[in-house]
Amino acid sequence: MVSVIFRLFFSSILCYCTVRAQESSLNISEPYGNYEVGFQTWNTFDKSRSFSFDINRPGMDPDKTIFRPIQICVWYPAEASGKSPMKYEEYFFLMANETGKIDLSKTAKDSLLNNFLKTEQVDLKILEKELKVNMRAIKDATHTVTQKFPVLIYGPSWSSSAYENTLLSEFLASHGYVVISSPSVGPEKRDMPISRIGVETQGRDMEFLFSILDTLPNADTDRVAIAGFSLGGFSNILMMARNSSVDAWIGIDPSIHEAYDFFEDSPYEDYRRFSKPTLFINSLGYMNELPFYDKLIYSDAYMVNLPQLEHTDLASQFIKLFGSNDTKENVAVKVKGYNLMTKYILAFLNGVFRDKLDYSDMTQQYFDPSKIDTSFLQIKTKKGLPKVDVLFDRYKNSKGKGLIPFLNSTVSRERNMIYPEADLQKLIYLAAQNDLSRTSKELMAWYQSKYKTAFHGRVLKHVTFDQMLELFLEVYRTNEKCDFDYYQLNHTAQLLSMGGNGEESLKYFILNTQLHPKNYQAYFNLGIGYFRMDDFDKARINFKKCLELNPDERFKGLANDFLSKSQGKK
Repeated sequence: MVSVIFRLFFSSILCYCTVRAQESSLNISEPYGNYEVGFQTWNTFDKSRSFSFDINRPGMDPDKTIFRPIQICVWYPAEASGKSPMKYEEYFFLMANETGKIDLSKTAKDSLLNNFLKTEQVDLKILEKELKVNMRAIKDATHTVTQKFPVLIYGPSWSSSAYENTLLSEFLASHGYVVISSPSVGPEKRDMPISRIGVETQGRDMEFLFSILDTLPNADTDRVAIAGFSLGGFSNILMMARNSSVDAWIGIDPSIHEAYDFFEDSPYEDYRRFSKPTLFINSLGYMNELPFYDKLIYSDAYMVNLPQLEHTDLASQFIKLFGSNDTKENVAVKVKGYNLMTKYILAFLNGVFRDKLDYSDMTQQYFDPSKIDTSFLQIKTKKGLPKVDVLFDRYKNSKGKGLIPFLNSTVSRERNMIYPEADLQKLIYLAAQNDLSRTSKELMAWYQSKYKTAFHGRVLKHVTFDQMLELFLEVYRTNEKCDFDYYQLNHTAQLLSMGGNGEESLKYFILNTQLHPKNYQAYFNLGIGYFRMDDFDKARINFKKCLELNPDERFKGLANDFLSKSQGKK
């Protein structure tokens, strides 16, 4: 009986939608741009991944798989057409096609609305009103192709639709941006798990969108930014880490704030990968404990905090359908906050792509904390350090007295940030490669004084400072880093040994046993080093030492084999 009432009610909604438009509880008060907004959507497949059939669809076998379906939504600058804009219900019903194109009959729409109302806490009157609202976009409008426009790839929040921030997308398109998005769909079915594989799945979806940008008539594939809300603001960090051609990153309450351990355990916690401008938009619950922001070293970073907003106030869909049932005063706060978000995202994108502003100009024009009402809005910024290659080139061009004073002044200027060890090591290596041996030695001493937990103390128990620097440079050359761990030393030693530099290789094999005295592999490899040099007495000593340390079966067999081969040889 209830479902019959729902169907009758929704039938009246759908009929009424065609008669009269309504005013939404959320509108953009910021000035729209000069372009008409076009919107297109279609379904395609990522043939590099599989997906399960939707068991709720008639005739589908749940044991079979298909290529991964991708629903694509694009907002873009369009030619003036005089056509009527879309109503919100046209966006709303896109949820039916998120895992494949289906026929949206009246019965299917009624069923979708019925299910939505059962699972979501939406007021019927609010839903009825919002479905009738005229939006900005013209469906399938003609692209403006007289120029190419910068692109924003948008990642929605957990399990959310591609159109969750439609107002932002339409607003940016009116200002000359192409916005492309796909829904947050799980790896094997519609529901998105909050897990590492879920984050990775959405990151790959965004990369798929990146791969098809050249099929869009007016997209400039040389000017691409990525944005994401909540889970989407975590997934797009993985995308940015893997794609150096992305020019800017926007995190809207990005979940990396609260799930940093996911990122920390991934292969991408390397801040040299993040050197492009970044913008954080944070609500009340996402303003503190920001490890990703705090650890950004090379990126000019801008943060806009909105302490009176809740998490869901940063997506137009949630304000329109869920937030507008609040008090008049609270709705006004949500609307004001959402408009500030759109204002700063547009300013950031314009600064990066249109005006090409550096940190100083961007801060002065758009992100000056002295010009705002801090009760409603807070701004933090920090300038990224220059990468060490750039720093070294600046030093050579400065004709200064020394690299250490230059390094100190640069770090001090950039708010006392400090270079990661891997990059300081690179600076030492660059100095040596440029025949600045004295400078590389001074840098190594500076490294020792500034990084108290580095390798210096344990290595200097076995070699002199000058020997440590010599060993460091060779290990760095062959590994592109040097912490004097077992694998780095063994790799360097093996390359030297197999390359005919047996005597030189022994320095690294021996140091490896000194630094890792309980590692049976280190003694086995030292034995191999001596064996290759026909020093069989010392080879046998080290093969026996390997056996004394209770090696696994593989190294036990190898050590015994080489002991047998060396017997009777001197």
